[in-house]
Amino acid sequence: SEEVVIARCPWFLPVGIVAVWQLASSVGWLSTRILPSPEGVVMAFWTLSASGELWQHLAISSWRALIGFSIGGSLGLILGLISGLSRWGERLLDTSIQMLRNVPHLALIPLVILWFGIDESAKIFLVALGTLFPI
Repeated sequence: SEEVVIARCPWFLPVGIVAVWQLASSVGWLSTRILPSPEGVVMAFWTLSASGELWQHLAISSWRALIGFSIGGSLGLILGLISGLSRWGERLLDTSIQMLRNVPHLALIPLVILWFGIDESAKIFLVALGTLFPI
C-alpha cells in the first residue's frame, strides 16, 4: 500500500548507496584499499566481534567519552553558572570563552598533540573541549 511505501521511503537512498558501493567494489571500479566494500566491513565486524577485540576497544572509547563528557560538562556548568549569575563573572569569562569557542577543534589537534602527546589525556581533552561549550 501507499503507506508502506511512504514508511520505507527514507531507506531507499541509503540502501541504494550501499548497493552501488558494493557493486563498484565487486566489479573493481572502487579499490578496496581506498574504501573497503560493505561486505568487507561486515566481515571485519564479525571477526573483531567474535575475537572480543571490538568490544574491548568499544569499552575503552566509551570510557574515554564518559570521562571527557564529565569533565567538559562539569566545567561548562560551572563556567555557565559563574557567567550567568554574576555580572563580574560574565565580564571576566564571556569574551575569552567566546573566543575559544570559535576556534575549530581540528585546528587545535597539532597543539593538543604537543601539549599532551598521543595518549588518553589528549583524547579526553578533545572530548571535554567538545562538550564544554554546548553545556
